[in-house]
Amino acid sequence: MSPEVQRLAALFEEVLQALAEVPLAELVAGRALPEPKAALIQHLLAHTATLAAWLRTPACAEALCVRLARWLWSRNQYVRLDRGALTAACGRAANEVADALAAAGEDGAKDMSERLVRAGQELQARVAALVRAGGGAKAEVVCSEYAVTLQRDALGLGDAPLAPPILDVGCGSSAGFVRALRAEGLAATGLDREAPEDVALVGDWLTFPFGQDRWGTIVSHQAFSLHFIHHHLAQSPEAYAYARVYMAVLRSLKPGGRFVYVPGLPFVEAMLPANLYRCTRVPLPEAMVSEAVHALERAAGFELAYAAHVERLA
Repeated sequence: MSPEVQRLAALFEEVLQALAEVPLAELVAGRALPEPKAALIQHLLAHTATLAAWLRTPACAEALCVRLARWLWSRNQYVRLDRGALTAACGRAANEVADALAAAGEDGAKDMSERLVRAGQELQARVAALVRAGGGAKAEVVCSEYAVTLQRDALGLGDAPLAPPILDVGCGSSAGFVRALRAEGLAATGLDREAPEDVALVGDWLTFPFGQDRWGTIVSHQAFSLHFIHHHLAQSPEAYAYARVYMAVLRSLKPGGRFVYVPGLPFVEAMLPANLYRCTRVPLPEAMVSEAVHALERAAGFELAYAAHVERLA
């Protein structure tokens, strides 16, 4: 990637950072975007040929899609995005900016600003439609990273060794738990849509091939089961997809292997065949159980404040 393109990417990042305080619901509803900054316009006009050529490439559309998807998920981790449609929307916006560069006239700065505004408005409208279709327009549910010790305590793992190979479903962009396990000499990998490729697999847990008799331990801290609960309470059709994947995860365990996750899923665990699976509940440490957790339990109508250890018996 050329220095000109790297600088353009940094300027785009600044645009997203400037929107960090704007509620996602307002952006989806059509709240006006800020005017393009002079630094962005000057950079575009200073490198028209180089940047126009890059803006027309599939790599540009994909890079924009990846960054925009990451930003949207940081605002609402539950939103489901049509990556193909998002990439197409980003590609169209990039081509519009490239056309503006090719047509830049004597009054280049003013014309470029107006064209950027139009391209931004059109991209905003397309992304808003995708967010609404993905169920992410009503609220913001921030995705967080957690310390390794906190994850181990919340999952009720104690100091007992985990049977390898280990898969961390929803490992996060840092995959801190995976790295800690590897530092202990354990065979571990992560799975996340924002996974670091050096220690994890980039993928969607709803479509990932977990395999059969493959894993010694699968862990998921406030990831898979949290999303499952969200769709279950919303009575979303996607809850059925989560139920199917949940069973696929259990089948992917080796006999004696465990699926360890938090929060618990009592509405599923109660239906597991007792001759095939044993579920043990490990209460969350008292310091982790806040009034917000109790309020959610009251609203849901079932217990959540525990880690589930589901062992495959045969």
